[in-house]
Amino acid sequence: MARQPATPRRDQRPSRTTASPATARGRLIAGAVCLAVSSVAALLLVIDHLGASLPGCGPGGACEQAANSIWGKLKIGTFDWPVSHLGLAYFAAALVTWLVTRAALPRPLRYIVRLGALASLGFCGIIVLEHLPCPYCLVAHLGNFAFWLTMELRRTTGAHPRGAFTAAVGSFIAATAVLGIVEHQYRAGVAARGERDLADATRTIIERSHTSTQSATPATTPVAPPRTGETARSPQTLPTTSAPVAPPPASTPADWQKTPFIGRYPHGPLEAPIRIVLFTDYQCADCRQIEAQLATLMKSRTDLCVSVKHFPFCKECNPSVERDMHPNACWAARAAEAAGMLWGADGFWKVHEWLFARRGSFTTREELEQGIRDLGFEPAAFVAMMTSQETLNRVRADAEEGKRLGLFFTPMIFINGVELKGWYVPNALARAITEIAATNPPPRTAAFDQPPLARDKYVQDWVDQPVRNLPPDAQAWTLGAEQPRIEIVLWGDYSEPYTAESDGIIRAFVAQHTDARYTYRHYPFNKDCNPQVSNTRFPFACRAAQAAEAAGHLGGQDAFWKLHAWLMEHPQQHTDEAVIAAATGFGLEAEAFKAAMDSPEVHAAVADDVQAGKQFPSLRHGTPAGLHSIPSIFINGRFVPRPRLGNESVLGLILDAAAAEQPAP
Repeated sequence: MARQPATPRRDQRPSRTTASPATARGRLIAGAVCLAVSSVAALLLVIDHLGASLPGCGPGGACEQAANSIWGKLKIGTFDWPVSHLGLAYFAAALVTWLVTRAALPRPLRYIVRLGALASLGFCGIIVLEHLPCPYCLVAHLGNFAFWLTMELRRTTGAHPRGAFTAAVGSFIAATAVLGIVEHQYRAGVAARGERDLADATRTIIERSHTSTQSATPATTPVAPPRTGETARSPQTLPTTSAPVAPPPASTPADWQKTPFIGRYPHGPLEAPIRIVLFTDYQCADCRQIEAQLATLMKSRTDLCVSVKHFPFCKECNPSVERDMHPNACWAARAAEAAGMLWGADGFWKVHEWLFARRGSFTTREELEQGIRDLGFEPAAFVAMMTSQETLNRVRADAEEGKRLGLFFTPMIFINGVELKGWYVPNALARAITEIAATNPPPRTAAFDQPPLARDKYVQDWVDQPVRNLPPDAQAWTLGAEQPRIEIVLWGDYSEPYTAESDGIIRAFVAQHTDARYTYRHYPFNKDCNPQVSNTRFPFACRAAQAAEAAGHLGGQDAFWKLHAWLMEHPQQHTDEAVIAAATGFGLEAEAFKAAMDSPEVHAAVADDVQAGKQFPSLRHGTPAGLHSIPSIFINGRFVPRPRLGNESVLGLILDAAAAEQPAP
């Protein structure tokens, strides 16, 4: 008797569905589109991690905050793998597998998709609870939800589970390998730059530490050494009163530089060979990393004077920040100040460590009071002091001082009055301290330390930039010397006010320096001619750029710069009629000018500048990412990171510094 064929296992049965071919094809396409959307969003987050500045997620924005949070990285031993990389590899593998199986996933892979949907749900909850409205994160997770729903609408079992598993695992491994190579190159570049910055900063600190004369007039109030067995602290500290313990903010830069550069509750000898002042934020992940190094140094060394100043990224007590990146940072800083006011330096440092241990977060009064009670202090008086106006005044005074020093991120570390750059490379602070101490710097007080104010810092930030090879210009519009010693290039938009301001400063500078040359390149903030921008901010930006190019094509350099100056000076008059009238006033024929504005050659010239901006390496880490702001200014190949200080331009100071530089041998 013939044997009956064995019944195939359920996961080996042919795909079963009652859907029509059109419906099945629509389901396949729908799932693929959902995964493609999630993949693109994850890819953009990867690009942001590598140094680009995505629309809606600039430096310090929600995307960067999410990436730098504990939820933004998967810790594998001592290695941090960005969640954006993991998400991109997952979405790419799911897309490949979905297409290979033609929407008929085996049961184990369907469970993996469900787990992925649960993970997206969890991340969406974190985004809401942690106030991290990252738009690309949300798009990625919503696409993942939509894919899961598409999969569940009509269940089908894959006919070839082994092929499905091979496609899933193989594509995930391949995507992860490619991302691993990219991540390695990125980290190597960041590390190399950080090591150079750290070495330069350490060398400057050593030189300044051995300078025989002070750089500024000492403060009139002497700082007395602590009594034997007492933790060092400022002589103005009054542990049991709410009176101010630090000099009030100075009204002028000269007055500001006469005050001792030290926090209210210094740890260690006040006259020390190594004096560290740290601007910090208790909810800042990088600050927590530096705090760990600092805590070890404070326990192991006796030649340090360490003090803390506050720069919370919370508008309530730091009006200079643009958004509340760390919503509890202000209350955390006020908590530390309250502890210092009540219980002196010992109380301050205990609460300081407690705050960092819990990432600057406490959500209820009961939670805060219990923490203070666990530290051995009485909570009722503490809460009353923390909520007083005085703690807010002190934190605001620190934030104002940070602003005067040009602070725009935390941590900002000063050693003997010199900013420590490159602090983000492994064990940077400890290495710098060891190298400085090895030179036996003389003990001094905080009166010796006079860090430069923001204007000088912004100039130095330009000096410290690496020289970059700028993309070539097919038709360069230049003003000034043919063989320049000072080469200035600006990417800008005729309708953008800071572009006009910077352009005016540069043209005035070139007029006074026969060895300077200025090149203007277009980067209109209008999607009609610049697909790199996220939206159209200036409706006439493209036509203004095309008008300048048309003038140059018809009348050469002289005609270009005449209309260029008019466009900069009349930002509200960029209609075709007004621009044509201006061009005819400079001797150009109206019909020929209008035809030139609409010509393929002119449109290609604007596109060439835009494309050059797209190809440009990231201004943060050197990876290909493109320009992310206007105006983008380069002087002798070095990017100008911050041409403005508040409402004031410092570009003129940077240009003067470039003029004062000695020519290369």
